[in-house]
Amino acid sequence: MSTSQPLDRPDLYIVARILERLWREEKPMLKTRLQTASNVNYDVFRRYSAWMVDRGLIAPDTANDGHERLRLTPKGEEAYRKLVQWINEVIHGRMPP
Repeated sequence: MSTSQPLDRPDLYIVARILERLWREEKPMLKTRLQTASNVNYDVFRRYSAWMVDRGLIAPDTANDGHERLRLTPKGEEAYRKLVQWINEVIHGRMPP
C-alpha cells in the first residue's frame, strides 16, 4: 500500500479526520466510503491511508465479499485520543477535566 510520495509533514487534521471516522464507525469501512466521509480527495486519501497503515494506525480488512475495508487499530485508537486531547488543549485552549 506504499506510495511513491512519502508524507514528510502530514496534516494532523487530515489524520484526525480519518481516525475519527473509523473511531465513530466502530467497524471496518470501505475505502471509498471512508475517503468521502473524511472529506479528502482520492489522491490525498491514498497517500494518507498508506502512511497510516505503514505506522500501524489503521489496517486493511478484507471481507468475504472481496472489498477492502480499513479498520482502526489499538495504536490508532490511542493516537486519536492523544491527538484530540492535544488539539483541544493547544489549539482550543480547553484543559481536560
